Amino acid sequence: MSTVDSAALSEKLDTLIRIQAALAVKDMPTQREKIVFLYGAGLGPTYIASVLGTTPKTVSVAMAKHKKANASKGGQSDE
Repeated sequence: MSTVDSAALSEKLDTLIRIQAALAVKDMPTQREKIVFLYGAGLGPTYIASVLGTTPKTVSVAMAKHKKANASKGGQSDE
């Protein structure tokens, strides 16, 4: 497979992942729930931010708050 074919395939896969991520969280009521779900699915803050139309900093802060809340409850974090 050539570099051009590989780049085109990568772009198409990225598009499919973004569509699936958006569909998976569309009915979740809060941005924080969406962030926690997508983070738990293995997406990074920059990617989540681009899917949700926010900043990576917002995603990182939401995850930090989520992890802190879980730690204080004695629960397990979504890492």
